[in-house]
Amino acid sequence: MLGRHLTFVSSLAAGLLVSGCATIARDGPNASSDVTFVGLVEFAETPEPTSIYGYKFGSLAKIDPLDLPTDGSANQTLSLFGREDLIADISGDYTSTSCAPLNRSIDLWLLIEEQARQTSVVIVNESHERSEHRGFTAELARRLRSLGYDTLALEALSNPPSDIPTEVQPPFLKQSTLPYFDDADGHYLSEAGFGRLGRLAKQLGYQLLAYEALNDPETYALPRSEQIARREEEQARNITAFLEENPRAKLIVHVGYSHAGEVPMPDGTKWMAARLKDMSGIDPLTISQTTCRGGSDTIQAAMLPVSEPRGRFDLIVDHPTAHFHAHRPEWRKRAGDELVPIAEALLPKEGWRVIEARPVGEPDTSVPMDRVAIRPGEPVALALPPGRYTLRAIDVDVGR
Repeated sequence: MLGRHLTFVSSLAAGLLVSGCATIARDGPNASSDVTFVGLVEFAETPEPTSIYGYKFGSLAKIDPLDLPTDGSANQTLSLFGREDLIADISGDYTSTSCAPLNRSIDLWLLIEEQARQTSVVIVNESHERSEHRGFTAELARRLRSLGYDTLALEALSNPPSDIPTEVQPPFLKQSTLPYFDDADGHYLSEAGFGRLGRLAKQLGYQLLAYEALNDPETYALPRSEQIARREEEQARNITAFLEENPRAKLIVHVGYSHAGEVPMPDGTKWMAARLKDMSGIDPLTISQTTCRGGSDTIQAAMLPVSEPRGRFDLIVDHPTAHFHAHRPEWRKRAGDELVPIAEALLPKEGWRVIEARPVGEPDTSVPMDRVAIRPGEPVALALPPGRYTLRAIDVDVGR
């Protein structure tokens, strides 16, 4: 439902973008005019739970912005809405480890490219709470494209039954030429870093492959170990079927956490990568971003900890300890984003307000270039690459 609209008037001399009573200021040493807001600021109400992405906003509505859970139950939702800074102190995915560096003289990307040439499947994992991992996969996709990698398989893509009518298929299937991900393409894909991975993959000409196991309510009563086994088996089978139909394809497979493990665990658990290796006969290059972190001020390759089964992953990527500026992750600045402060006049009086920035001309169903949830009084910034954007503000009814 659309609400009031305000018009931007640009004042380059003052370095401000003013919209009636709402102001977005650009200041500081990195201020520039490379990020431009045009048109009307659209104010909208919380999407209905049955809408394309209403259930995601529903998850945010269940979180009291003044009393955040400390048990981790809200971590993935807050990360999805651009607020990793609110979970970094309580999430194990941000806690520094003591992994030893592999060899500080080795260039990580040259190492990856060398090993990627020896196979046709590269599997890289992520934490669902750290958007930086999606930025790494985006760079991986960029570098491996020249090596013939042409398919990006994403666990996060919706994977409907094959007989589903075209009109209800996710947009990446029925409108494959769209240059962006749609919010209906998958749950985690609504996070801006994931959306940018999709934009880059489409720009580079990657084919998208969904391979997630179909939801089967009959498995809910099974022991967890059996639920895991069935899901991993079906995921591996779906990818193997694609490889058999496309024997010349070269895949990057982006997964969550343990799915990238290519050897059985001590308790006998076989994750997707291990099953795919057995089924396809292809020895994949497996890269973990979730095993080690905080070992250096720069990204580096690390040694597999002795607590892990030998050979579980081929390469360990150790990201620096996460830092934040204006409540946004520092990696976005390193990737070329400009931090555009959201002025106090645009902050909510209570509850959450979500600010979305999309390239001019895109519908409000596209995964925006940035999406961030803000609270009263917080000096939060939008993190955007150079470009022309429209803004949308959505007030979230807490407790809805």
